[in-house]
Amino acid sequence: MENAGYIALSRQMSLTREMDVIANNLANVTTPAFKGQTVRFQEYLDRAKDGTKLSYVQDAAMPRDWSEGPLTSTGNPLDVAIHGDGFFVVNTPNGTRYTRKGHFEMDANRQLVSADGAPIQGDGGAISVPQDAIDVTVAEDGTVSVKQPGSPQTTTIGKLRVVNFADPQALQEEAAGLYSAAPQVTATPVANAHLVQGALEQSNVQPIVELTHMMSVSRNYEAAQQLVQSEHDRIRKAITGIVGGA
Repeated sequence: MENAGYIALSRQMSLTREMDVIANNLANVTTPAFKGQTVRFQEYLDRAKDGTKLSYVQDAAMPRDWSEGPLTSTGNPLDVAIHGDGFFVVNTPNGTRYTRKGHFEMDANRQLVSADGAPIQGDGGAISVPQDAIDVTVAEDGTVSVKQPGSPQTTTIGKLRVVNFADPQALQEEAAGLYSAAPQVTATPVANAHLVQGALEQSNVQPIVELTHMMSVSRNYEAAQQLVQSEHDRIRKAITGIVGGA
C-alpha cells in the first residue's frame, strides 16, 4: 500500500473509534447522570523510507463532558440529585467508587444503598434508617433526617458524603454509573453541596447534536474511502500500463 493509502487508513481507523463513542453516547441518552464523551485527535508525524514526511491522524484522548444534565422531578424521597459539582461516595465490594446517580434504595437492613445494593456513604459511614421512621428528608447540604411516630421533631441520622476532584477526567468509568479513582487521585469534600431531594440528574447527551456529529463522521469516512479507492485505481492503471508496454 502506498503512503496515501496508509494516511487515509489512519483517518478511517480514528473515525471508526469516534463513531463508537457517538453510538455509546446515543445509547445512554436516557441513562440517569450519564456523561457524554468526545474524541480528540492529534497529528502523528513520520517519514517514509525515501525520507518523505508523512502526516497521520490518531485519536489522542476521549475526554468526558462533566457538565450537569437536566434535573427531573421523580417525587421519590430516596432520589437525590447533585446540583453543581460533586459525586456521591459508594462502598462497593471492589472498593470505594463515586457516582452522580442518586437513585437510592433501602436494603433489608434499612441502609441507604445504590440500585445495585452498594452502601451509600455518609460523613460517618453508612446511613441506616430507623425501623419506625415514617418520613425521610434530605436537606440541601446532604443532611438526612427522619420523623418518628409521636414526635413532631425530626432526628438527624447522617449526612451524605459529597466529594469532588481537581481533575474529574482522571476518573475511570465502570458499570452502573460508577467511577473509580487511582490511589494518587484525591477526593476532597464539597464544602457547599447543593442536593435536590425527589429528583434525578439526567444524561447530558444532546441527541440532535450527536446525530449531526454522526452524519459528519460518516461523510468524512466516505471521503477517506474514496481516496483509498482512487489510489487503488491509480496504482492498478500504472501497473496495467507497465505490463502492457513490456
